[in-house]
Amino acid sequence: MLRPGPIVSAFAAGVLLPALAVHATDAPWVLEKVEVTATRVPEPLDRVPASISLVTGEELRARGANDLRTALSLFAGVEGSPGGDGGPAGAVPSLWGLREADAFLLVVDNVPWGGAFNPATPSVDMTGVERIEVLRGSAPVMFGATSFVGVIHVIHYAAGKAPTTVSLTGGSYGSYGVSATASLPALGDWRQSLTLNLDKKGYAEDRTEVRRVHALYRGATDLGGTNFHVDGDVSILPQNPAGNYLLRDGGTVHTEFPVDVNFNPAGAKLNQQRYHLVVGLDGDSALGKWATTLAVTRTNDDILRGFLRGNSFVDPPDAGVGDALQADGFSQTRHFTDVYFDAHVTNDLTPALNLTYGIDHLHGDGREDGVNFGYCIDPSGVEQVCDGARHADEIVSSSDKRDFSGIYAQMDYKIVPTLDWLLGLRLNHTRESAQGVAIDNTGEAPVVVFDGTDSRVTTRLSGLAGLSWHAWTDGANGLTLYADYRNSFKPLAIDFGPEAEVQILKPETANSYEIGLKTNLLDGRFDLDASLFQMDFKNGLTYANDGAGNYARANGGETRFKGFEVEATYELLADLRLSGHYASHDARFVSYTLDDGTDVAGHRFEMSPRQQAGLGLLYADAEGWTASLVASYAGERYLNKRNSVRVGGYTTVDASVGTRLGKYRLQVNGYNLSDRRDAVAESDFHEAFTVSGTAGYYRLPARSVMLVLSREFR
Repeated sequence: MLRPGPIVSAFAAGVLLPALAVHATDAPWVLEKVEVTATRVPEPLDRVPASISLVTGEELRARGANDLRTALSLFAGVEGSPGGDGGPAGAVPSLWGLREADAFLLVVDNVPWGGAFNPATPSVDMTGVERIEVLRGSAPVMFGATSFVGVIHVIHYAAGKAPTTVSLTGGSYGSYGVSATASLPALGDWRQSLTLNLDKKGYAEDRTEVRRVHALYRGATDLGGTNFHVDGDVSILPQNPAGNYLLRDGGTVHTEFPVDVNFNPAGAKLNQQRYHLVVGLDGDSALGKWATTLAVTRTNDDILRGFLRGNSFVDPPDAGVGDALQADGFSQTRHFTDVYFDAHVTNDLTPALNLTYGIDHLHGDGREDGVNFGYCIDPSGVEQVCDGARHADEIVSSSDKRDFSGIYAQMDYKIVPTLDWLLGLRLNHTRESAQGVAIDNTGEAPVVVFDGTDSRVTTRLSGLAGLSWHAWTDGANGLTLYADYRNSFKPLAIDFGPEAEVQILKPETANSYEIGLKTNLLDGRFDLDASLFQMDFKNGLTYANDGAGNYARANGGETRFKGFEVEATYELLADLRLSGHYASHDARFVSYTLDDGTDVAGHRFEMSPRQQAGLGLLYADAEGWTASLVASYAGERYLNKRNSVRVGGYTTVDASVGTRLGKYRLQVNGYNLSDRRDAVAESDFHEAFTVSGTAGYYRLPARSVMLVLSREFR
């Protein structure tokens, strides 16, 4: 049977390097060899016909992994690029070569985190995490119309199971924090855990920092054979965002500006308050094991930010800019209400046949109200006084309601002891309505320039079929071959940016195919997961001629993502492993037209590296010493759809070393020690303001070091 850990492999000079892993019986980060993301019930990894990677919270803490980039850095083909339009606390992960803020599904403790809208990555907190699972490809049965390229599932310790630990941190750029996790004393049969943390993270970028106040309470009890559980999560997240400090005008990338300059207006902020409540019941019945979950989330955002115009400093301020202002900004409030409900039953109909079936519903209601304005700023990022600055040039508001419902069933049938068939089908019903108003306030009197609504209802099937064959077993050694097909769809994302968005296009659809193998060798000391995949997007966003020479948003875009990925682990010593991975991705437009009518079919997908690789040396002994060294490589990629701007690859290096000092533990963590500042995420908001063909990119955060002092109470 396969051992999960981060199953990793490495390629160097085109040759796969054996990776080294701590043996499951010796590692402080031992992980049970099962997943729950693909099946909702614990299932051995080698029984699931899909590529899945797992990492424990113990390993994350030993490596000092404190965000999605570092947490996912030992997974093949997965990038957790930090930052993006969600602010420095956010991330724009990439799976299967597709990097878009909404292309993956983020799940926290079995609940979609972000609801029917975009993944809420800024509010993900690594304190008290028990494990993270990553499923590559869509989850068209269990989670429906929410994901194309993968699921990232963050799982916290269950109520009453969290280790009691207190930690103090301090480090670069004035960063500091205090956190605590504890299994609180039981109140009769009531089990409970509490996670608290307060921290500030500073950055090298001017006027950029994240402050976080977070609390997670988990409680559970048995009610006569039925388990009742409740989660309450509160996240207060004030951010001072980084500006778009890598700017592209057409095929020109501006490198004349300081790396750490911030072109946001004075007082820029991305402040969020998020309140999340979950209640659930589960137990046994004559029908089988059943579970119900109801989650309600309220999110409030208060935003002030801006974007540099592409030609601001290339030409004099009054040349080609129109109003002589050099940047455009917006102030905005956003409010989201998310509701998630799921009820399902799983039953072993026979020793060889397991059936899971259920219903779920995902509701999202979002609204934004904003003011768009211009402002002046100098090359050092200092806002200047100028005529017309901060005037409310445009007043916008928009709202969107989404309801995604589904009835699903998934069968796991062991045809013979060595052959496992997974088959799932889901009937989806999605309903969406949007409205928006835009008022031009630049003249003598306000003028309504747009007032519109749109709606769409879609009912369709999605599903999967997978087969795994245990071709060989010999004690701890074994070989499993697997293949799967998945059909999925997803309504286009709504980003609630500075425009009054109301157009609702037809949902995107995708078919994906995957074949792979999972193997254990050398008495379980070496394991490997390798896979080939292809995913075909259809009905995606493109631009079509409206008959008057203008190009407007339309369905019809097609994209193909294909490649191979491999991970492996090999035990060198009882306390030492070397981890690595390699992925080759080919992501291309099959059919796509830009908003100026340019056909880019055959071009590579922007921001998608052809090659990704990594190595990680991990050490932990019984005396309490831990150390890690992780190097991650992302290859060359194009910054734009025209493929006119290509940038080279880069390597980041993270490291940690820690030891036990009596009752305490001291650890030093280093991040991006190679100090690479490459572009890792493109702004979706930037183009809404600026000259056509202009784009802005967020860079990797600069090198930083953190010191952690902790004590675990046993």
